Amino acid sequence: MDQYFEYSDRLNAPLEAFTHLSSSENFPILPHWHYFIEIIYLLEGHSLVTCDDHVYALHPGDLIYFPPQHLHTIDMLGQKEQNRSGYLEDYPASRCRLLQGETSPRINLEHGAIYPVPVHADQPSNIQYYVLKFDLPALHVANRWKMQFKRLSRHAYAENPANILFPAGSIPDLSAKDLIAQSIQEMQHRRYGHDVVVSSNIAALLTAFIRSWFDTGIKLDDIMTDTAAGNQQFEQITEYIHAHYNESLQVQELAEYCGMSYSYFAKLFRETYGRPCKEYIEYVRINKVTDLLLFTNLDLNYISQETGFADCSHLIRTFRKQKGCTPRQWTARIKNGTGETSESIS
Repeated sequence: MDQYFEYSDRLNAPLEAFTHLSSSENFPILPHWHYFIEIIYLLEGHSLVTCDDHVYALHPGDLIYFPPQHLHTIDMLGQKEQNRSGYLEDYPASRCRLLQGETSPRINLEHGAIYPVPVHADQPSNIQYYVLKFDLPALHVANRWKMQFKRLSRHAYAENPANILFPAGSIPDLSAKDLIAQSIQEMQHRRYGHDVVVSSNIAALLTAFIRSWFDTGIKLDDIMTDTAAGNQQFEQITEYIHAHYNESLQVQELAEYCGMSYSYFAKLFRETYGRPCKEYIEYVRINKVTDLLLFTNLDLNYISQETGFADCSHLIRTFRKQKGCTPRQWTARIKNGTGETSESIS
């Protein structure tokens, strides 16, 4: 599995939204996995998709959700099979050409870990789809909701692999296409609050998934009322960090707040949020710094006081560690249009 791992920058780019236009250089998308959730909305063409050992036939308007850390592929659907749709329970994954043989992945910067696989003569490369990729903890929604979705989605997929596919028209009260299109626009223009808008759109989509699972009769009551490690304080710890980021926050004190030992809290935090607690606190603070740099004329001394750093030097050291440059250099790049703002996880 390790050779199929696709690196995702959870620190600086926890939200991605873009349109994938297939070509001989970036398609098909062969086996890869990552720590992000990925959502694909098919715009044009007909696609054969796999997730683990399960196979799906997608047509325009269909949407599929790839859970994190699950191997998946995207290919063209053969002309002989274009009358098929949905979850292909009787279609063995071994028949999929992309899952045959071992090949080292080549990383494509636009989308996915791909291999140079010959395109079948009867399969024109006309696949187009929207992509949403995101780190669940990065969304601007209540932490308890995120923890619930994580458990709900895992249970829904395990109970029936068809539950990650949403055929066209299966979510009648919501336009997935419009939400994703707006998210792509927001990520392209990166105006103030773009991460909040994209997070809201993603939360609307995920909520629609949950409602759809309930409508199919899945019994999820116990999962909905469960708490992470039986500890409500832990489920709310990121909200606590965001509310107190400008104060002195020590991991030991946060562990005590949750009634846990330092070692258990640190281990559980990293397993749940994919990064050490200290790093998470620094990241929250640096994202507050970038907002102040972009949208105010405050000097660094004042900004350091407002964002919980010991002093200006501490801010600059932490900023350089995360961004690879000083705050002054970063601001110049953004204003000159030669760099990108990172996403906020507040």
